[in-house]
Amino acid sequence: MQIEQINPLYYEGNELCCSERFDEAIKCYDKIIEKNPNSRVAWGYKAHALSKLKKYDEAFACYQKALKC
Repeated sequence: MQIEQINPLYYEGNELCCSERFDEAIKCYDKIIEKNPNSRVAWGYKAHALSKLKKYDEAFACYQKALKC
């Protein structure tokens, strides 16, 4: 995958997080992960958004995946 195809999703996800639209942000990060399952940045951002939603178990699992990438 070309980096220019992924970057807009990072920007969109981060903008959504800044607007506290965490569910929508997670969808952006999931699209990145779908195309690049070894993206530790996407896993980390997803974990952050999940923690903001107080979904701590899911966030922890994402942080673990980020560390393994």
